[in-house]
Amino acid sequence: MRIGIDVDNTITDTLVVMKQYCKKYNDEVVKRNLPMNKKGFAASNLYDWTDEERQDFFDNILPEVFSRVEPKKNAQEIIQKLKQENNEIYIITARTKVKEPYKLTKEMLEKYGINYDELIIQKDKKQCCIDNNIDILLDDEPQNINSVSEIIPVIAFEATHNEECNGNNIVKVKTWNEAYEVIKQIEKGGK
Repeated sequence: MRIGIDVDNTITDTLVVMKQYCKKYNDEVVKRNLPMNKKGFAASNLYDWTDEERQDFFDNILPEVFSRVEPKKNAQEIIQKLKQENNEIYIITARTKVKEPYKLTKEMLEKYGINYDELIIQKDKKQCCIDNNIDILLDDEPQNINSVSEIIPVIAFEATHNEECNGNNIVKVKTWNEAYEVIKQIEKGGK
């Protein structure tokens, strides 16, 4: 199978680190006492910053956030196991707002020994899945879950920001071990 895997909040626990950095930026740079969006999941939607503030965060803070994220429990092991079982692993990330997204993401994947066949930086994950004949996608972002599930099964890592995502082609999981079991079921033709 060709398996598409998102990076942030799927392979890694990015949101935990992102919230810390966004709060610090909001408190120390923005200084307007803006509340954090409880359903936010990225620097672009955690706070109601101006376009200039958001761009400043993307340019000057986001690379550090991405350099500090760590893989979720068992992510490396399960991805390696999927590779050993002759699956093709496509890392598909929408990290388009940071400078040098390919280099930054490649370095992080190498740092944690995550084995893959191809790294793709693209916002439109549905089109990416079509273009690369992806059989299943693992992701957390609502837009990706909903659009991609129209064409292939999506394993959605449960989060507050995607709790409303449901459908025939969407299976929610909490852990990489659960994700692996769902992949094995889909391989056998079930869900």
